[in-house]
Amino acid sequence: MDLKGKVKIALGACFIAAIGVLSYEVFYWFTHVYESNARVQTDFTNISAQIDGKIENIHVKEGGQVKAGQLLITLVHDDIKLNIDSLQTDLALEKAQRASLESEKAAFEAELRSKLETQREKISSLGTEYKLLQGRLKLAEKNLSRTSILFSKKLTPETKLTVEQDKVLVLKGQGSLLRGKISVAKKEFNQYAAEQKQLDVLTNKIHISDIKQNQIQDAIRKQKLILGYRLITSPIDGVVGRIHKFKGEYVEDGIDILMLHDPDRYWIEAYVDESQIRHVRIDQDVLINFDAYPFEDYFGKVRQIGNITTAKMEGGGNLVESKRLGGSVERVPVRISLGRPPPYLTPGMGADVNVRIYEHIKLW
Repeated sequence: MDLKGKVKIALGACFIAAIGVLSYEVFYWFTHVYESNARVQTDFTNISAQIDGKIENIHVKEGGQVKAGQLLITLVHDDIKLNIDSLQTDLALEKAQRASLESEKAAFEAELRSKLETQREKISSLGTEYKLLQGRLKLAEKNLSRTSILFSKKLTPETKLTVEQDKVLVLKGQGSLLRGKISVAKKEFNQYAAEQKQLDVLTNKIHISDIKQNQIQDAIRKQKLILGYRLITSPIDGVVGRIHKFKGEYVEDGIDILMLHDPDRYWIEAYVDESQIRHVRIDQDVLINFDAYPFEDYFGKVRQIGNITTAKMEGGGNLVESKRLGGSVERVPVRISLGRPPPYLTPGMGADVNVRIYEHIKLW
């Protein structure tokens, strides 16, 4: 075969290849919605202080993994710790004072109970003795009456009458003495009973001590709450995205200090031309190629089709307006979930997305 024939064969092969490539592109154009410059997105959690203060330390670094509850930032809090220590000392003293009042009350109550019981027994004993004496007095008075009758009839000597009279007088004197002792014992008993009011005083002091302890404990809880505002922890398991403030800086309430994101909650945000959005449906399969992994294919599904916008994502994540024939091209944001994300995925990473639409259109 001469050279001219070989050239014709080569040109024919090139033409066939070009037709094949063109056919594939046309077929791909009919069966896919293609969008470049899509971006990896995630939910960001901005961490800020709830009170004004100076940063004492930041315990994490950008890109580091954190767990929910992990300490992220410490604001200067020496004054709060001193307040808590002082209040805890006051609480310990108040508890000791209350314990002392409890001991005093218990001792006083025991002593008073003993005095009252002793006095009751004394009054009871004197009362019994007085009753016996009254019995003896009645008997003596009967004997005196009988002796007086006998003496009036001259049947007994005067000396006997005198003896019986002396017995009655002695017993009456003893009775009067016992009545006095009983009266004194009852007054002493009433005096001891009145001392029970001292127990009420001690009880009130203990109650006041309990109130003071509650007040101190409330103050400690308040200081610990303020301390909690100066010890800032992570609300989620995530990754530290960017740190805005650093050790030694003074921050105000609500000013962002650092940013977290959840590494398990990535999605692709693509902006589809209005002329193609009619082909996009929820749950469609999507082929994804990341700029960082150019030779690997990843897959996802369309999860959300948002409101129309005139903005389009471009390199670096900036929003620019897309033009067509001198006018704005409206684009619709489409959110795409990732079935198996690549390793080391980061927000803002670029990607190309291809939405398969052949099941929704006819090619003939």
